[in-house]
Amino acid sequence: MNRRVFQPWRLWVGVVAFIGVVGGVWSESARAQDGTRIRDHLYAVHLFNENEGWVVGSFGAIYHTKDGGKSWEKQDGGVIEPLYGVRFIDANEGWISGKSGLILHTTDGGAKWEKQVSGTTHHLFNLTFLDKQRGLAVGDYGTVLQTADGGKTWQDRSPGEDVFLYAVAMSPSGKVVIAGERGTILFSEDGGTTLQKQETGTEATFLGLSFADESSGCVVGMDGTIMQSADGGRTWKAYESPVQTALYNVALDGQTGWAVGDEGVILNSTDGGKNWTLVDAPEELALYWMMGLSLAPGPHGVITGSNGLVLTADGNKVDFEARFKKR
Repeated sequence: MNRRVFQPWRLWVGVVAFIGVVGGVWSESARAQDGTRIRDHLYAVHLFNENEGWVVGSFGAIYHTKDGGKSWEKQDGGVIEPLYGVRFIDANEGWISGKSGLILHTTDGGAKWEKQVSGTTHHLFNLTFLDKQRGLAVGDYGTVLQTADGGKTWQDRSPGEDVFLYAVAMSPSGKVVIAGERGTILFSEDGGTTLQKQETGTEATFLGLSFADESSGCVVGMDGTIMQSADGGRTWKAYESPVQTALYNVALDGQTGWAVGDEGVILNSTDGGKNWTLVDAPEELALYWMMGLSLAPGPHGVITGSNGLVLTADGNKVDFEARFKKR
Protein backbone atom coordinates (compact mmCIF):
# COMPACT_ATOMS: atom_id res chain seq x y z
CA MET A 1 0.00 0.00 0.00
CA ASN A 2 1.27 3.44 -0.88
CA ARG A 3 1.57 5.21 2.48
CA ARG A 4 1.96 8.59 0.82
CA VAL A 5 -1.58 8.56 -0.55
CA PHE A 6 -3.20 6.64 2.31
CA GLN A 7 -5.26 9.17 4.27
CA PRO A 8 -4.85 9.02 8.07
CA TRP A 9 -8.52 9.41 8.93
CA ARG A 10 -9.17 6.08 7.22
CA LEU A 11 -7.28 4.50 10.12
CA TRP A 12 -9.57 6.20 12.62
CA VAL A 13 -12.94 6.41 10.92
CA GLY A 14 -12.77 3.52 8.45
CA VAL A 15 -10.36 1.22 10.20
CA VAL A 16 -12.79 -1.70 10.31
CA ALA A 17 -13.09 -1.72 6.52
CA PHE A 18 -9.33 -1.36 6.11
CA ILE A 19 -8.69 -4.26 8.49
CA GLY A 20 -11.13 -6.43 6.56
CA VAL A 21 -8.96 -6.13 3.45
CA VAL A 22 -5.65 -7.08 5.01
CA GLY A 23 -6.80 -8.96 8.10
CA GLY A 24 -6.03 -12.30 6.54
CA VAL A 25 -2.32 -11.53 6.63
CA TRP A 26 -2.43 -10.63 10.32
CA SER A 27 -4.48 -13.75 11.09
CA GLU A 28 -1.80 -16.00 9.63
CA SER A 29 0.78 -14.41 11.92
CA ALA A 30 -1.55 -14.64 14.88
CA ARG A 31 -1.87 -18.42 14.62
CA ALA A 32 1.74 -18.75 15.71
CA GLN A 33 1.08 -16.75 18.88
CA ASP A 34 -0.82 -17.23 22.10
CA GLY A 35 -4.42 -18.10 21.23
CA THR A 36 -5.79 -16.56 24.45
CA ARG A 37 -4.68 -13.01 23.73
CA ILE A 38 -6.85 -10.03 22.83
CA ARG A 39 -8.17 -10.04 19.25
CA ASP A 40 -9.62 -6.50 19.08
CA HIS A 41 -7.74 -3.73 17.30
CA LEU A 42 -6.44 -1.42 20.02
CA TYR A 43 -6.29 2.29 19.24
CA ALA A 44 -5.34 3.90 22.56
CA VAL A 45 -3.91 3.06 25.96
CA HIS A 46 -3.38 4.99 29.19
CA LEU A 47 -1.21 3.87 32.10
CA PHE A 48 -2.12 5.70 35.30
CA ASN A 49 0.87 4.14 37.06
CA GLU A 50 3.28 1.27 36.40
CA ASN A 51 0.57 -1.30 37.19
CA GLU A 52 -2.84 0.20 36.45
CA GLY A 53 -3.93 0.89 32.88
CA TRP A 54 -6.74 0.81 30.33
CA VAL A 55 -6.81 0.14 26.59
CA VAL A 56 -9.64 0.80 24.10
CA GLY A 57 -10.36 -0.17 20.53
CA SER A 58 -12.69 -1.60 17.91
CA PHE A 59 -16.33 -2.53 18.55
CA GLY A 60 -16.39 -0.83 21.97
CA ALA A 61 -13.47 -2.82 23.33
CA ILE A 62 -12.23 -1.80 26.80
CA TYR A 63 -9.59 -3.74 28.74
CA HIS A 64 -8.05 -3.10 32.16
CA THR A 65 -4.67 -4.23 33.52
CA LYS A 66 -3.45 -4.33 37.11
CA ASP A 67 0.01 -5.70 36.32
CA GLY A 68 1.44 -3.21 33.84
CA GLY A 69 0.06 -4.87 30.73
CA LYS A 70 0.97 -8.52 31.34
CA SER A 71 -2.70 -9.54 31.63
CA TRP A 72 -5.96 -7.81 30.76
CA GLU A 73 -9.56 -8.04 31.93
CA LYS A 74 -12.38 -7.05 29.59
CA GLN A 75 -14.75 -4.30 30.73
CA ASP A 76 -18.25 -3.57 29.43
CA GLY A 77 -18.80 -0.02 28.22
CA GLY A 78 -22.25 -0.82 26.87
CA VAL A 79 -21.35 0.35 23.34
CA ILE A 80 -20.18 -1.22 20.08
CA GLU A 81 -18.73 1.95 18.47
CA PRO A 82 -14.96 2.26 17.94
CA LEU A 83 -13.23 3.91 20.90
CA TYR A 84 -10.28 6.17 20.05
CA GLY A 85 -9.02 7.86 23.23
CA VAL A 86 -8.75 7.08 26.95
CA ARG A 87 -7.57 9.08 29.97
CA PHE A 88 -7.64 8.49 33.75
CA ILE A 89 -6.80 11.04 36.44
CA ASP A 90 -6.62 8.42 39.23
CA ALA A 91 -7.24 4.71 39.62
CA ASN A 92 -11.01 5.23 39.66
CA GLU A 93 -12.02 8.11 37.43
CA GLY A 94 -11.53 8.18 33.69
CA TRP A 95 -13.00 9.08 30.31
CA ILE A 96 -13.10 7.49 26.85
CA SER A 97 -13.82 9.20 23.52
CA GLY A 98 -15.01 7.59 20.32
CA LYS A 99 -17.07 7.61 17.17
CA SER A 100 -19.84 10.16 16.55
CA GLY A 101 -19.15 12.30 19.64
CA LEU A 102 -19.20 9.40 22.08
CA ILE A 103 -17.78 10.08 25.55
CA LEU A 104 -17.85 7.51 28.36
CA HIS A 105 -17.10 8.23 32.04
CA THR A 106 -16.33 6.01 35.02
CA THR A 107 -15.82 6.71 38.71
CA ASP A 108 -15.12 3.12 39.78
CA GLY A 109 -12.17 2.05 37.66
CA GLY A 110 -14.32 0.92 34.77
CA ALA A 111 -16.67 -1.45 36.58
CA LYS A 112 -19.44 0.78 35.21
CA TRP A 113 -19.29 3.25 32.31
CA GLU A 114 -21.86 5.96 31.63
CA LYS A 115 -22.34 8.13 28.54
CA GLN A 116 -21.81 11.87 28.72
CA VAL A 117 -23.49 14.33 26.36
CA SER A 118 -20.75 15.85 24.22
CA GLY A 119 -23.04 17.97 22.05
CA THR A 120 -21.41 16.81 18.81
CA THR A 121 -21.73 13.96 16.35
CA HIS A 122 -18.17 14.40 15.11
CA HIS A 123 -15.69 11.64 15.88
CA LEU A 124 -13.53 12.40 18.92
CA PHE A 125 -10.06 10.98 18.28
CA ASN A 126 -8.41 11.99 21.55
CA LEU A 127 -9.00 13.57 24.93
CA THR A 128 -7.08 14.59 28.03
CA PHE A 129 -7.91 15.66 31.58
CA LEU A 130 -5.86 17.73 33.99
CA ASP A 131 -7.94 16.86 37.06
CA LYS A 132 -11.50 15.76 37.96
CA GLN A 133 -12.95 18.91 36.38
CA ARG A 134 -10.83 20.24 33.49
CA GLY A 135 -10.61 18.36 30.22
CA LEU A 136 -10.44 18.65 26.43
CA ALA A 137 -11.52 16.41 23.55
CA VAL A 138 -10.55 16.85 19.88
CA GLY A 139 -11.73 15.30 16.63
CA ASP A 140 -12.69 15.64 13.01
CA TYR A 141 -13.69 18.85 11.23
CA GLY A 142 -11.70 20.93 13.71
CA THR A 143 -13.72 19.85 16.74
CA VAL A 144 -12.42 21.04 20.12
CA LEU A 145 -14.56 20.49 23.21
CA GLN A 146 -13.76 21.84 26.69
CA THR A 147 -15.22 20.88 30.05
CA ALA A 148 -14.81 22.49 33.47
CA ASP A 149 -17.14 20.14 35.35
CA GLY A 150 -15.78 16.66 34.65
CA GLY A 151 -17.73 16.21 31.45
CA LYS A 152 -21.22 16.99 32.75
CA THR A 153 -21.23 19.75 30.14
CA TRP A 154 -18.93 20.40 27.17
CA GLN A 155 -18.30 23.76 25.52
CA ASP A 156 -17.49 24.00 21.82
CA ARG A 157 -14.10 25.73 21.41
CA SER A 158 -13.57 24.72 17.77
CA PRO A 159 -11.49 27.38 15.98
CA GLY A 160 -13.51 27.08 12.79
CA GLU A 161 -10.89 25.51 10.52
CA ASP A 162 -11.88 22.32 8.70
CA VAL A 163 -8.99 20.08 9.74
CA PHE A 164 -8.99 16.77 11.56
CA LEU A 165 -7.40 17.06 15.02
CA TYR A 166 -5.77 13.91 16.39
CA ALA A 167 -3.74 14.76 19.51
CA VAL A 168 -4.01 17.05 22.55
CA ALA A 169 -1.74 17.79 25.52
CA MET A 170 -2.49 19.96 28.57
CA SER A 171 0.00 21.11 31.23
CA PRO A 172 -0.73 22.01 34.88
CA SER A 173 -0.16 25.68 34.03
CA GLY A 174 -3.11 25.59 31.64
CA LYS A 175 -1.11 25.53 28.42
CA VAL A 176 -2.71 23.42 25.70
CA VAL A 177 -1.27 22.10 22.44
CA ILE A 178 -3.42 20.39 19.79
CA ALA A 179 -2.07 18.73 16.64
CA GLY A 180 -3.72 17.60 13.41
CA GLU A 181 -4.00 17.71 9.64
CA ARG A 182 -1.98 19.89 7.27
CA GLY A 183 0.70 20.75 9.81
CA THR A 184 -1.83 22.18 12.24
CA ILE A 185 -0.67 23.10 15.74
CA LEU A 186 -3.08 25.01 17.97
CA PHE A 187 -1.78 26.67 21.14
CA SER A 188 -3.60 28.00 24.21
CA GLU A 189 -2.52 29.56 27.49
CA ASP A 190 -5.97 29.47 29.11
CA GLY A 191 -6.85 25.77 29.12
CA GLY A 192 -8.19 25.74 25.58
CA THR A 193 -10.73 28.56 25.84
CA THR A 194 -8.87 30.54 23.17
CA LEU A 195 -6.66 28.88 20.58
CA GLN A 196 -4.08 30.31 18.21
CA LYS A 197 -2.68 28.52 15.17
CA GLN A 198 1.12 28.23 15.23
CA GLU A 199 3.45 28.26 12.22
CA THR A 200 5.05 24.87 11.56
CA GLY A 201 6.31 25.23 7.99
CA THR A 202 4.86 21.87 6.90
CA GLU A 203 1.68 20.41 5.41
CA ALA A 204 2.32 17.00 6.96
CA THR A 205 -0.50 15.53 9.05
CA PHE A 206 0.39 15.28 12.75
CA LEU A 207 -1.01 12.24 14.59
CA GLY A 208 0.80 12.05 17.97
CA LEU A 209 1.97 14.62 20.50
CA SER A 210 3.81 14.53 23.84
CA PHE A 211 5.77 16.79 26.19
CA ALA A 212 8.61 15.70 28.48
CA ASP A 213 8.08 18.85 30.59
CA GLU A 214 6.57 22.33 30.29
CA SER A 215 9.01 23.23 27.51
CA SER A 216 10.26 20.18 25.58
CA GLY A 217 7.79 18.49 23.24
CA CYS A 218 7.58 16.35 20.14
CA VAL A 219 4.94 15.79 17.47
CA VAL A 220 4.93 12.93 14.93
CA GLY A 221 2.90 12.09 11.84
CA MET A 222 2.66 10.89 8.28
CA ASP A 223 5.75 9.99 6.23
CA GLY A 224 7.85 9.70 9.39
CA THR A 225 7.40 13.36 10.26
CA ILE A 226 8.98 14.45 13.56
CA MET A 227 8.96 18.04 14.83
CA GLN A 228 10.24 19.38 18.13
CA SER A 229 9.46 22.32 20.39
CA ALA A 230 11.66 23.81 23.10
CA ASP A 231 9.22 26.51 24.23
CA GLY A 232 6.09 24.61 25.24
CA GLY A 233 4.58 24.38 21.77
CA ARG A 234 4.82 27.95 20.53
CA THR A 235 7.44 27.23 17.87
CA TRP A 236 8.44 24.02 16.10
CA LYS A 237 11.51 22.74 14.28
CA ALA A 238 11.72 19.77 11.91
CA TYR A 239 13.85 16.77 12.91
CA GLU A 240 15.44 14.48 10.33
CA SER A 241 13.50 11.30 10.93
CA PRO A 242 15.15 7.86 10.63
CA VAL A 243 12.03 6.52 8.83
CA GLN A 244 9.52 7.57 6.19
CA THR A 245 6.80 5.31 7.55
CA ALA A 246 3.76 6.91 9.18
CA LEU A 247 4.22 7.54 12.91
CA TYR A 248 0.94 7.41 14.82
CA ASN A 249 1.95 8.25 18.38
CA VAL A 250 4.74 9.48 20.64
CA ALA A 251 5.27 9.48 24.42
CA LEU A 252 7.95 11.16 26.53
CA ASP A 253 8.80 10.63 30.19
CA GLY A 254 11.93 12.34 31.44
CA GLN A 255 14.78 11.23 29.19
CA THR A 256 12.90 8.23 27.79
CA GLY A 257 10.84 8.51 24.62
CA TRP A 258 9.00 6.14 22.30
CA ALA A 259 7.33 6.70 18.94
CA VAL A 260 5.30 4.03 17.12
CA GLY A 261 3.65 3.69 13.74
CA ASP A 262 2.89 1.64 10.67
CA GLU A 263 4.64 -1.54 9.50
CA GLY A 264 5.99 -2.35 12.98
CA VAL A 265 8.07 0.81 13.29
CA ILE A 266 9.22 1.70 16.82
CA LEU A 267 11.58 4.59 17.57
CA ASN A 268 13.38 5.19 20.86
CA SER A 269 14.90 8.30 22.43
CA THR A 270 17.23 8.41 25.42
CA ASP A 271 17.46 12.21 25.62
CA GLY A 272 13.88 13.33 26.07
CA GLY A 273 12.94 13.27 22.39
CA LYS A 274 15.83 15.30 21.02
CA ASN A 275 17.20 12.35 19.02
CA TRP A 276 15.54 9.16 17.76
CA THR A 277 16.77 5.74 16.64
CA LEU A 278 14.95 2.86 14.97
CA VAL A 279 14.44 -0.14 17.28
CA ASP A 280 15.48 -3.55 15.99
CA ALA A 281 12.26 -5.60 16.13
CA PRO A 282 11.09 -9.09 15.06
CA GLU A 283 10.20 -9.39 11.37
CA GLU A 284 6.62 -10.37 12.26
CA LEU A 285 6.00 -6.94 13.77
CA ALA A 286 6.06 -5.42 10.26
CA LEU A 287 2.57 -6.90 9.75
CA TYR A 288 1.14 -4.66 12.47
CA TRP A 289 0.38 -0.97 12.96
CA MET A 290 0.65 0.60 16.41
CA MET A 291 -1.40 3.56 17.67
CA GLY A 292 -1.67 3.14 21.42
CA LEU A 293 1.29 4.33 23.49
CA SER A 294 1.56 5.34 27.14
CA LEU A 295 4.39 5.77 29.63
CA ALA A 296 4.16 5.67 33.42
CA PRO A 297 6.92 7.01 35.68
CA GLY A 298 9.78 4.55 35.90
CA PRO A 299 9.43 4.57 33.00
CA HIS A 300 7.19 1.63 32.18
CA GLY A 301 5.35 1.66 28.87
CA VAL A 302 2.63 -0.14 26.94
CA ILE A 303 2.28 -0.16 23.14
CA THR A 304 -0.92 -1.36 21.46
CA GLY A 305 -2.06 -1.86 17.90
CA SER A 306 -3.73 -4.02 15.29
CA ASN A 307 -5.09 -7.50 15.93
CA GLY A 308 -4.79 -7.15 19.72
CA LEU A 309 -1.10 -6.29 19.70
CA VAL A 310 0.20 -5.46 23.19
CA LEU A 311 3.88 -4.88 23.94
CA THR A 312 5.43 -3.67 27.18
CA ALA A 313 8.57 -1.60 27.65
CA ASP A 314 10.79 -0.94 30.65
CA GLY A 315 13.39 1.76 30.50
CA ASN A 316 14.58 1.72 26.89
CA LYS A 317 13.86 -1.93 26.14
CA VAL A 318 10.74 -3.44 24.56
CA ASP A 319 9.69 -6.96 25.54
CA PHE A 320 9.04 -8.63 22.18
CA GLU A 321 9.37 -12.22 23.39
CA ALA A 322 6.05 -12.23 25.26
CA ARG A 323 4.32 -11.77 21.90
CA PHE A 324 6.79 -13.04 19.30
CA LYS A 325 8.41 -16.18 20.66
CA LYS A 326 11.86 -16.98 19.34
CA ARG A 327 11.83 -19.86 16.90
